[in-house]
Amino acid sequence: MPKKKKTFIFNDEAVINSYGFVIPTSGISLSRFKKNPVMLNSHYASNSNVLGKWENVKKEKGVLTGNPIFDSEDENVTTIEGKVDRGFINSCSMGVSFNREDLSFINDQLVLKKCELYEVSIVPIPSNANSIRLYASETGELIKETEIQELCLSLSAVDPKKTTPEKNQNSKENMKITLTSVAAIALGFAATELEHDAADVNAKIVALNTEKTAAQLALSTIKTAQEAEKLTAIKAEVDLALKSGKIAANKVEEFVNLGIANATLLTSTLASIPAKASLAALIEGGDPTEVKTPEDFQKLSHDAQLAFKAEQPDAYKLLFTSKK
Repeated sequence: MPKKKKTFIFNDEAVINSYGFVIPTSGISLSRFKKNPVMLNSHYASNSNVLGKWENVKKEKGVLTGNPIFDSEDENVTTIEGKVDRGFINSCSMGVSFNREDLSFINDQLVLKKCELYEVSIVPIPSNANSIRLYASETGELIKETEIQELCLSLSAVDPKKTTPEKNQNSKENMKITLTSVAAIALGFAATELEHDAADVNAKIVALNTEKTAAQLALSTIKTAQEAEKLTAIKAEVDLALKSGKIAANKVEEFVNLGIANATLLTSTLASIPAKASLAALIEGGDPTEVKTPEDFQKLSHDAQLAFKAEQPDAYKLLFTSKK
């Protein structure tokens, strides 16, 4: 029975991304992508990180989707393919290029009106700062995280047409707004001064909104830095376990994902796995080259024999291959 093709959502224009803006699906150009619908591993642009390609890429009801086709002949790809098939990885992330002037506020929402799809990557965590990668349209170079955040922060969320004092249609004087004491204090007015011009109240609200946006972007930057620091520590811990022989190379990604889900559990799990003693340490004198005959092998301890078979399989096979 043929395997059912899984569908990934590249973009949903109803969802705000981690930078605080939305991308209308109709504004995403697919002309470049259709010529090379590459599927990367977490946006790493190298030949070894090509997992396959995408097919059935289509726009429908504000959503951009596609089906992954994995390069199953590549043994490095089959691990990720298996995680996708078994439902352990369900996320992807777009890499797009754009012009800065196409990012602006529309109806109080930050919108990237037009962009070009470069690639779509399989990623483990869709909600982090890497949920989308942005490239400069002029150079194709990756735009730094801080540059994107500064760009978003620099844009005003208020339509300039609404910032001018609005006149009452039936009067030449500004419209007045009466506030509660709590609202007056929250906006920075004196608690006893409850009546204010609408323009002044609007200006206070705009200032509060700008402060809120700045605080949200600052918090996002902090969280991104913390996540990056956590991931670096996890990879270092797993790499140390690999070097000490606690885990095999094909298990590295599995243990990194365990650390992302639960760092404490990763530490306790690795601590419970004994390190593999090296062959040199198990052989008296510390020189595995002394094992040249079956008799030399038989003189080894049981642990040293097992280590020799594991670390030097070709030499072990040669020892016990009958010579004609």
